[in-house]
Amino acid sequence: MSEADRVKKIHIHPHKHCLYCGRMIEVKGRDYCLRCKPEYQKEQSKVGKSKTFKKMMLIYVAILGVVIVAILLYNMI
Repeated sequence: MSEADRVKKIHIHPHKHCLYCGRMIEVKGRDYCLRCKPEYQKEQSKVGKSKTFKKMMLIYVAILGVVIVAILLYNMI
């Protein structure tokens, strides 16, 4: 290999690949290309709804547990 060929191969552009379609994207702090942005937003919406549902279920179970314990303690007296 000549010196010119070696110099050309050394320089590599930093890039990532889109998580949805696999296209090469420049490093800009996101893991998807602009064409796949709607899919990313749908997924984030589902994740957000799931987190909210889990949080509400945990609160519901905690309140239900406190009510049951209070009823049992009231009946013992």
